Amino acid sequence: MGHRLQLTNRWILIILFWLTPALSSHGAANDGWISADAGELISEIIDRLRGNGFPIAYSTALVPADLLVLEQAEAAEPLALVEKILQPHGLTLRATATLHIVTRASRDPSPVTTKSALAEVTADGPSPQAIPLPEVIVSGSRYQILRELLGASSLITQRTIQQLPDFGEDPIRAVQRLPGTAAGGISAKSYIRGGEQNETDIILNGQRLLDPFHVRDFQSPFSAIDARAIDGIEVFTGGFPVKYGDRMGGMILIDTLTPSKPLQTEIGVSVFNTSLLSAGTAADGDVEWVLSARRGNLDLILNKNLGKPSYYDIFAEIELDLSPRTRLSANGLLIEDRVLVVTESDLSEREESKNETQNAYFWINWDQQWTNWLQSNTTLSTNSFSSERTGQINDPVSIIGQVDDQRSVNIAGIRQDWIYDVTENHRLLFGAEFRSLDANYNYSSAVDYFGLIRSFATAPPSNERDLAIHVDGRSIALYFSDRWQLARKTVAEAGIRWDKQTYTNTARETQVSPRFSILHALGRNTTLRASWGRFYQSQGIYELQIEDGITEFFPAQRSDQTILGLQHRFRDHYSFRIEAYWKSMSQLRPRFENLFDPLAVMPEIKPDRVRISPEKAYARGLEFSLAYETDEAFSWWATYTRAEVEDQINGVEVPRSWDQKYAMQVGLAWSNDRWDIGLAMNHRSGWPKTSVSIDTASDPLLPTVTAGERNTERFGRFTTIDMRISYKKPVAIGTLSMYFELSNALNRSNPCCIDFELIEDNQGNVTIEQEDDSWFPRLPAIGFLWEF
Repeated sequence: MGHRLQLTNRWILIILFWLTPALSSHGAANDGWISADAGELISEIIDRLRGNGFPIAYSTALVPADLLVLEQAEAAEPLALVEKILQPHGLTLRATATLHIVTRASRDPSPVTTKSALAEVTADGPSPQAIPLPEVIVSGSRYQILRELLGASSLITQRTIQQLPDFGEDPIRAVQRLPGTAAGGISAKSYIRGGEQNETDIILNGQRLLDPFHVRDFQSPFSAIDARAIDGIEVFTGGFPVKYGDRMGGMILIDTLTPSKPLQTEIGVSVFNTSLLSAGTAADGDVEWVLSARRGNLDLILNKNLGKPSYYDIFAEIELDLSPRTRLSANGLLIEDRVLVVTESDLSEREESKNETQNAYFWINWDQQWTNWLQSNTTLSTNSFSSERTGQINDPVSIIGQVDDQRSVNIAGIRQDWIYDVTENHRLLFGAEFRSLDANYNYSSAVDYFGLIRSFATAPPSNERDLAIHVDGRSIALYFSDRWQLARKTVAEAGIRWDKQTYTNTARETQVSPRFSILHALGRNTTLRASWGRFYQSQGIYELQIEDGITEFFPAQRSDQTILGLQHRFRDHYSFRIEAYWKSMSQLRPRFENLFDPLAVMPEIKPDRVRISPEKAYARGLEFSLAYETDEAFSWWATYTRAEVEDQINGVEVPRSWDQKYAMQVGLAWSNDRWDIGLAMNHRSGWPKTSVSIDTASDPLLPTVTAGERNTERFGRFTTIDMRISYKKPVAIGTLSMYFELSNALNRSNPCCIDFELIEDNQGNVTIEQEDDSWFPRLPAIGFLWEF
């Protein structure tokens, strides 16, 4: 009787790559200034900047190939230079969190364009003479901060996501290429700097998303975010500003696509999904829309004996420029799953799980420029989530059990963020959020264990649960941040955040989080960053651990983080970054894990389920990144991380189950007008594991299955090489792209979990055989995309 979780080679790994932005300047340098001469082609200037890492998009209808610089211009940084050369043509840059779009300037005869020396603090831009604060760009009545914080973030563009191996083109999985992250071979979720997967927030167009993944009960292999419907993502792996809270791991910020022409349409078909994307503009650019619809294809190609995962997602956004100072946008996202997963198809050992999930969002963003120095963003939102999970295990030799899990969550909220520029060197940021929440839980399960499994030390002979709970309450947040220029080469930011949750009924419903960051320019191309902050994470109203018999919420967890980083840009297209971090975590709530089979679809009724209750935890690491990128066809990047994360349990330090001592990632990319070729390698140390043994010494007639000391052993090293080749060809209408991807190209066996089997001979002697089970083998995928 085996306990091997049956995996199929049609479930695909989605592993993306990360590219450290490499910034450089165009034009002659004079004390850090750059220039453009009259008569130069504007498109060539922008293309050179794009090739050097600046995410700028433009339509040839607005910037034709023969559009010239009308008069000589110079500026302290490239984006300001682009604005200057565009201005005489009635054009400007509009900035999102991840992209700068060339658009028509406001028709207002006195357009408001604040360039208050609040220029973005980057590792590559500031001269040694002075560092400006982050700049506010007001163009086409919309404003955005180019970069949100002194703390270093990582920008991953849509082009980056699509260029290298990226099965499913999942932008959330791209985070796994960043230094300091850990991930297995299936889930699109990541462990960031030792934290749990639920310590990372995903924010789409200003709206916080609740578990936006497909096939949630089997490792969440796909996110519900269409990579072709976004401009890119920005990731904070720590040290994020007080504007963001109630999480102590990381932040993933996503902005949707900004249309570059009146109408663009894409139809795609791949192993993973069939997709439709439509985007465009109207009313001279005052109206923009994006529509994305995707249907999963795995239910069409997967062996029916392994299940039927059916899912789809739809996203829509419309933006209206009501005036040069006012912009309104409406967003909707619908995620729906009907998933059957069969992990044992033999009728004598049948094991299957069904899940129906619906996750719906609607939110409105209102951006307002009140004066030249005061602006605000207001978000009204609603979120409705429901899930019905049923499952059964029918193996009379070892286990018979069933699960019925129904839950629903409703959230309505309002949020405001304000920016006030006191002077050109002093900025205040403040805001508030209020959310009303309610949740319903109805859970029942029953399980009986037989044979030797019944003797397993962590499991009772049988267990039943029948629980029904209703929870409601509010969450409130306030924050204030003060950013100022201390000296010509030094910028600092100090902030404080206050959070409160009323539904937890705990003694510590409120949390206060102070944070401080400082940046100092060591030279024209070198910056030093340091930050310290306190981060709290409350237990979400949707995170009650009712499946493990817990009916009460725990107080908010706490993490104190210290980060020190150095970044340098070389003159020959190389960039280097080193960052060290230390995290001290306390007030931790219990978590539950399965010792041998972390891939179980009904983990709460498996006999290897254990409760982990650490008093504290510590994470520390050192990250190195090196990148080479030019405006030519070839680029590469490499990262290396040394790290560890440990829980303190009963005074003993125990590695967390995703602790990896070292990790190395390398990526290569080559492209021309028709071809894109990408290669990525991931190599890391093995994660901790727990052995299993059988004890016959005390009573040979009644042997006992016993787990060894938890996480004292290690799986073997994990290595995978992935590749992608794509070809684009013009057709009668638009272009047709074809791509081929290969994950784990060397077909390496990468261990993930323990498979054990109990064997009884004719004399009744029982022995145990165990071996490491593996993640997926070599997996190919193909896809087609028609753009017109």
